[in-house]
Amino acid sequence: MRLAGLDFETANKKSGSICAAGCVLLADGVVTESREWLIYPHRGYRWMLPEFTDIHGLSFWDVRDRPDFPDIWVELRRMLLAADCVIIHHAPFDLGQLRSVLALYELPPVEFDYADSVCISRKLFPAMTSHTLDAMAGRFGITFQHHDALADATTCATIIAQTGIPDGFIRHFSTAH
Repeated sequence: MRLAGLDFETANKKSGSICAAGCVLLADGVVTESREWLIYPHRGYRWMLPEFTDIHGLSFWDVRDRPDFPDIWVELRRMLLAADCVIIHHAPFDLGQLRSVLALYELPPVEFDYADSVCISRKLFPAMTSHTLDAMAGRFGITFQHHDALADATTCATIIAQTGIPDGFIRHFSTAH
């Protein structure tokens, strides 16, 4: 199965304030393509909350000369649609961000199948007290830079490539009305 890992980092609490995106493609558990983008958030969404900068390390100065989301969307969309399933750690957050940013820029709808690696981790490893990406990476001996969009995307997809996706855990995402 061809998997894509996806992760977004945001500038603030406004849905759609994406300031970084990471996407990786895996074929049979091997990375075949990866991309990371720093993104200048939509007008009115560009202010960086200091506590968010503390988490992901990105400031306004890191993204102010970067492309807007529509400029990276063609490539990101291509990668997402190239996969049989997109893997996201805590999918409601990232899919909510994607839905919001597509609406902000009035971009065409997109549809793809996805699985939430948090839900899969809880199902497969119920005895673990935490199913955060850090905890799951530790369980699999993966060292990574947490809250780096590409590292997070790669880590969650790599974990699921090793565990597989249990029956009933693939969902469908659509922004079509």
